[in-house]
Amino acid sequence: MAEPRHTPDPADSDLDVDDVYGEGGVTPDLLDRRPVVPRTVASLYETRPGLNPTQAVTTFLEAVNLQERFGHLRVVDDLIGLQRRVGDTIERYTDKLRNAEARSGNSESARFGIGHFGRERAVVYVVDWSFFAGSLGEVAGEKFVQAAELAEREGLPLISMGASSGVRQHENVLGLVQMQRMAAAANKFQHTTNRPYISVLAGQVWGGMSASAVPVADLIVALEGTDYGFAGRRVIETFEGREVPRGLQSAEANYLDRNVDVLVKDVEELIAFVGQVLASGRTSHRLKADDRAEHSAEKGSRTMTAGPEGFSAALWDRQEVEESVDIPRERRDRDSTSTRDSLMARYNEIAAGAGRLDTEFFLRHVFDSAVPFYNHVRFEDQKAYPSIIAALATLRGQSFMVIGDQPSYAISGGYVGKRPANPSPEDFEYAVRMMTAAERWDLPIVFFTDTLGAMPSMAAERRGQSRAIAQSIKRAASHPFPTISVISGAMGSGGGLATTPFGRQTIMLDSALGFVSEPRSTASILYSVANPSVEQVGMTLETMKASALDLKAQGLVDTIVHDADDPEATARELRTAIIKGYNAQHGLNPRRLRRQADDRLRPRTLGKLATTGERHAHEEQPQQQHRSADEQDSTAPEQPDRATSDVAPPAEAGLEPQHEDPAVEEHSG
Repeated sequence: MAEPRHTPDPADSDLDVDDVYGEGGVTPDLLDRRPVVPRTVASLYETRPGLNPTQAVTTFLEAVNLQERFGHLRVVDDLIGLQRRVGDTIERYTDKLRNAEARSGNSESARFGIGHFGRERAVVYVVDWSFFAGSLGEVAGEKFVQAAELAEREGLPLISMGASSGVRQHENVLGLVQMQRMAAAANKFQHTTNRPYISVLAGQVWGGMSASAVPVADLIVALEGTDYGFAGRRVIETFEGREVPRGLQSAEANYLDRNVDVLVKDVEELIAFVGQVLASGRTSHRLKADDRAEHSAEKGSRTMTAGPEGFSAALWDRQEVEESVDIPRERRDRDSTSTRDSLMARYNEIAAGAGRLDTEFFLRHVFDSAVPFYNHVRFEDQKAYPSIIAALATLRGQSFMVIGDQPSYAISGGYVGKRPANPSPEDFEYAVRMMTAAERWDLPIVFFTDTLGAMPSMAAERRGQSRAIAQSIKRAASHPFPTISVISGAMGSGGGLATTPFGRQTIMLDSALGFVSEPRSTASILYSVANPSVEQVGMTLETMKASALDLKAQGLVDTIVHDADDPEATARELRTAIIKGYNAQHGLNPRRLRRQADDRLRPRTLGKLATTGERHAHEEQPQQQHRSADEQDSTAPEQPDRATSDVAPPAEAGLEPQHEDPAVEEHSG
């Protein structure tokens, strides 16, 4: 037997055990039986590819065949006269500019013009590190403004690309204000056109560019090997008095923190990626319905693939496959003898069943094509995704923004374990940015929801979990174009509602569940225990009315799709339902869409309850005139819970009986 690998020192507070062992059902004891060298997530940065920013820019410009505009612009004066002593001579700003031009062959760090991505034209703005370390000054700022205005006039997308060390010190505040000009120009372009603005990081991107033109883009893409941040490593180390951890400001780390949306391997993949985004149609038309598929009785499976360690290619057809596992897709809830057992089987499968269909499966099998706006990372046995992913997908010629929860997986020796999605503030902020892009690009949205709830951690709370969820709910509910919500697994709590705008068109798989709180948490509240029993959880799940049939009866779900044992059959029926849901909203203006949703979500029981309450009050008024308020409370009959009338009274459920005012009870349903 091989020697057990080193167990991390618990005293090492900087080393998370999850970084070494992974998650998803593979225990440390099992891993100890394998001769594996201890790894940490930081080690992924050690093997990332090197990147020469000047070479990347040159290759990019050749690939897009840039037709440059205003190439003659250059600095002709010292501006502020900043100088430095070099030996016995004084070096002026103009001397630095001439030296930089001689070395690089360029007259400035930035250039712009019209470029081509296949058949698609776009305005391209490039910053070249070879000239003055790609620093930002008046000329670079002016060229970005000119590029944005050109894209606005021509109705073209805007693509910025390159590396920059920050604002050029030799221009002081004159250089600094270019950050304001560039951000304002990008904002004007975004508010006057529906064309994409994509920012590409290629090398070192710091200071001015990183805090102006880059983060305001609709989509932020980075070449692997890039570093990205506002303050550089040396500045941070000087201020904090300690060493910055390896890879902290790499594009890879920024991707994991959701400051970067997509990583691409090289310029070739970058050109293909941008070309696919720009080629996706922006037309708006009714969709021809597919023939509705019959329920399939065939058994099926879904295939889980895994590639080499590291970050996957963004485009699916460029991803390497080293391992492939077929996971049987067989619903166990249909074998249950009671409703409660069936619901518990669904609940357990949603929480841990790797065979369930996820957002990436739907992107690949429901839509005709899709451009993913995310990567996954393979680390040892983990295949980790962000908790919320998005893609630009096409269905019968109509483009959609697709946003959904995505679980991660652990693959070991043919076994696949699942780690459910628990979105953090950064995930909801990503979802909001994707919704904003969809609004700018005039796109409808399809939401896929499958989460037991948002990340319940103190770190998430400190980063503003409540605010992030609220912003996501607000943006999703107010989208000015059609939205289709698909509850594909669990619609759990506010974290699930954040990607499930109700009131327009809502589709739910018949194997899915929706609840205000994860059932075990609900049971712990109801029974005032930390670890509720299976019986308590089962009764809670059964009586909380969480199934697709229950939510449809409540008017929250429009269409129920059969989740068949054959995944392809489920995808076909879901495709038909999405087309139907989109057509039902096509042609409605934003005000009509929102008003219809508001009307549908208005409580339908208020009028009935108010009428009933008034009648009871009128009948009892002569008798109640002779009673005090305390006497009325003590003699008031208990009112059953109208939403769950089959639930045992509180005393039978093991709780203390609650005596509440009947009028309050009347209106609490």
